[in-house]
Amino acid sequence: MTESAVVLPESVSAGRHDHGMVQMKIAITGGASAGHVVPALAVGDQLAALGAELVFFGRDGSIEHEYALRAGMPFRHVPAAGLRRHRSWDSNLAMPVTVTRGILAAFKALRGERPDVLFSKGSYVSVPVGIAAALLRIPVVIHESDRTLGLANRILARLSTTVCLSAPLPDDAAGWLRAKAQVTGLPLRSDLADGNPERLRARLQIPHRTPVLLVFCGSSGSRRINDAVRAQLDALCARFTVVHVCGRGNADNSLISRPGYVQLEYLHDEMPDALALADLVIGRAGATTLAEAEALDLPAVLIPLPASVSRGDQIENAQAYAARRVGRCVVIPDDDRLTGGAALSKACEDLVPALGDRRTSADRALVHVAAARIAQITVAAARPSRSS
Repeated sequence: MTESAVVLPESVSAGRHDHGMVQMKIAITGGASAGHVVPALAVGDQLAALGAELVFFGRDGSIEHEYALRAGMPFRHVPAAGLRRHRSWDSNLAMPVTVTRGILAAFKALRGERPDVLFSKGSYVSVPVGIAAALLRIPVVIHESDRTLGLANRILARLSTTVCLSAPLPDDAAGWLRAKAQVTGLPLRSDLADGNPERLRARLQIPHRTPVLLVFCGSSGSRRINDAVRAQLDALCARFTVVHVCGRGNADNSLISRPGYVQLEYLHDEMPDALALADLVIGRAGATTLAEAEALDLPAVLIPLPASVSRGDQIENAQAYAARRVGRCVVIPDDDRLTGGAALSKACEDLVPALGDRRTSADRALVHVAAARIAQITVAAARPSRSS
């Protein structure tokens, strides 16, 4: 038996058909960014492999809606809104109304779907669904990617059966949280080990003679990082072929024919190919980005979101990652040092000695370990009325 095999506890065995599949419906929620949705769907893949019926709860027309549809998963719309430090007070004052609407919508949808358990991957999208599930006495299992709980997971942790974690809790964590916590690791995208670098190289017509620098900052990109990359393009292209995933609507038409520079607004199914093709990456410091880079042993230049527009989790992530990846990671603050000089090109140059000694594919068994563990925990938490 491999480490990644799913072993269901005896309490779940009664909920299995004779052919070894579980008989239950499982709701999934989480969204707002690929960093939440991709791990959620990785867990969904493991649950589906066990035979569970799945339904995804999120915002209509959102990234979670797009990904769920691509995965062939039924989707239920729930209004949601989060507190944005960089938005207006008017927007934040409207948040309680939207959250209340979301709870009512989620309550109605969950009562209609009658899932046995809810798996929540976090972000503000998950809050109304998690609260509605608790009101309906549906067990809730949550997962936190970062080293500390985000606001949504701090709310839902009190209501949850199990809190799955990517890393151990800090020493000062509350006793009630420790009692619910299980360290599972972070679920990686199911196709991470399937990347084919030559497939994308051929499509983008990238020569073999220069190393590839992959720049990506999530589905919406980052204007500041895009500007910094383009301002230092001469230096970067002198050393690398730059594949720049700049975010939807962020392409610079004046650079379309620039030698050594490829712009892509977004990558979905081809992201594993891009990660396998890359020799070096520039990106944010979300937990999913770091986990994928580490699984592929990719040298990385990290530019964490500043505390002015976040809770500072990416800064903590980047510092911890760089400490254990000495010589293979450089962290640049998102401030004037990023936009006012040659910080990016210098950081990439500093990492050149680390190029060429990495693996181009992840260990297939290890890719699925965390998602399989979380699927096991989620199935075990299901209420007995439907699973027995």
